[in-house]
Parts: sequence; structure tokens; C-alpha cells
Amino acid sequence: MAADKCLLRLTGAAWTRLSASLESEAITVTNVGQKWKVRLESVDGLRRSALAVALGFVGVVTLFVGGAAVADPGGWTGIGGTAIVVLGMLGLSVLGLYRPGAALVVLAVVACAPLAFGVWSLVDYGAVHAWEDTHGPLSLVLVAALCAPAAVAGLSRPRAAGYFILTVSVVPLLLAAVGAASDLYEPLLGGLLLAPLIVSGVMFLLSGRQQGQPHPSAPLPGNPVLR
Repeated sequence: MAADKCLLRLTGAAWTRLSASLESEAITVTNVGQKWKVRLESVDGLRRSALAVALGFVGVVTLFVGGAAVADPGGWTGIGGTAIVVLGMLGLSVLGLYRPGAALVVLAVVACAPLAFGVWSLVDYGAVHAWEDTHGPLSLVLVAALCAPAAVAGLSRPRAAGYFILTVSVVPLLLAAVGAASDLYEPLLGGLLLAPLIVSGVMFLLSGRQQGQPHPSAPLPGNPVLR
């Protein structure tokens, strides 16, 4: 009898802790949603359009590349690799929503990876092409995974996000184009594929430029208004 009461108490305590944990997670998700809504309502249409273009492109890339990775190589390698990339992208996006400056600093450090691919393509384009044929388009995945959080941070820091997106998407392509020599058409096709990100970066820059322009203000009290 005493053992049954002890088991019931332990079960009740476990359910209480589980309920509290689920409630805390629900509150966290709600807070993120409210923060997202407030941030979107406080920015101009150009910035929202740039975010939509970038996230739409990244979503399509994630679906196609993630689906291909789950099918081949499949198993824990494909599923685990896809999950790591998606969770990392989501984590950096939340950081970009709450701490855009810190997120851009972290992204700038991680951006060494796609830039390193660009340098490798410049030095030995054939080796990079053969490696990606075997292991998948890692350079594209890195660019997409970095540009999505940068676009979220661009809601608050449009100019910095625009420069970052353009640097990460254009510089590796230019390096690959120089290294490809006679196979120039392949980097050009990659440039066409990344066109939505380039457009998004330009839109963020234009939004930042509009934000930095002075706006006419009302005359100070007591000062004559020239006509």
C-alpha cells in the first residue's frame, strides 16, 4: 500500500514537471511569434520583401537538398546532417531576431567556410567539382544556411545584412568563375541559381540607404519659415 502511494506521488510529480516544461516551451514559442510580428510591422515593405525572397529561396533549397540527402546517403547520415543544418539555421535566425548585431558577428565568422570553398575553387576547380559531385552541393547549403539568419537580422540591420548576403553569395562565385577557366558556364549557372539571394541583398541595401536618408522635419518653434 505504501509502495503504491509512493508510486502515485512520483507519477504525479513527473506529470507536474512535464506540464510545467510544456507550458514554458509554449510561452517561449508565443514570445518568439509576438517578437516576429512586432518586428515585421515596424519595418518598411522593401525590407519585408527582401526577407520573403531570401527565406523563400532558402526554403526551396532546404526541401530539395534535404530530400536528396535523406534519400542518398540516407540513414542517420542524411537525416542527421539535414537536422543539424536546419536546427543551426533556426537557432541563428532566432538570434538574429533578438540580437541582430551578435548574430551578424557569428555569421561573419562562419562565413569563412563558403569563402574557403571559393578559394579552393580558385586554386583547383576540378577537385572541388569532383568532391561536390560525390558529397553533394555543400557550398550551396552553406550559403543558404547563412543567408537565412542574415535576412532575419536584416530587419533591424538592413545595410549590414545586405553587404553580408552579397559577399557570401557573390564572392565564392567570382572565385569559382576565375578558377573554372574553360568551364565558366558552371559558375554562371550557379550565379543564376543564387539570383534570388543577390536580389535580396540589393533590396536590403536599398532599404538601408532609405533608412539613412534625412527626412524633412517640422521647423523649430520661434524660427521663421522661409517661403
